[in-house]
Amino acid sequence: MLTCCDGEMVELYAQVSELMLTKQWFLTDGIAWVVKLVHQSPELEKVVADLVNSFNVVGVNEGIKQGFKAAHDSVRSAEEVPGYDEGAQDTLNAARKAFDDFHISILRKVADLVRCEKGL
Repeated sequence: MLTCCDGEMVELYAQVSELMLTKQWFLTDGIAWVVKLVHQSPELEKVVADLVNSFNVVGVNEGIKQGFKAAHDSVRSAEEVPGYDEGAQDTLNAARKAFDDFHISILRKVADLVRCEKGL
């Protein structure tokens, strides 16, 4: 017959075993799952797309400016060239800031789950 302490030991052993399995899953599969979710997150997709698009537009503008310098007799300013985007630098600066400041919602959800598990 198990005494009260023996029953508590069995329960604690079961909890430790479950925690060990959870830790093992997290280290072998969980981290890869989180990274995959981060990689596929709409937040990351948006800030990377905005950053790439902004760099492209700024690059086009720089090309237009360099072309204007080479052929300045045909137009009065680079801003008159079709395709020149006057707000491209501001858009790029905003995209850079968004990239630096962006947060991935799934990571907050994981942190919330950990807090719930700990009873915080």
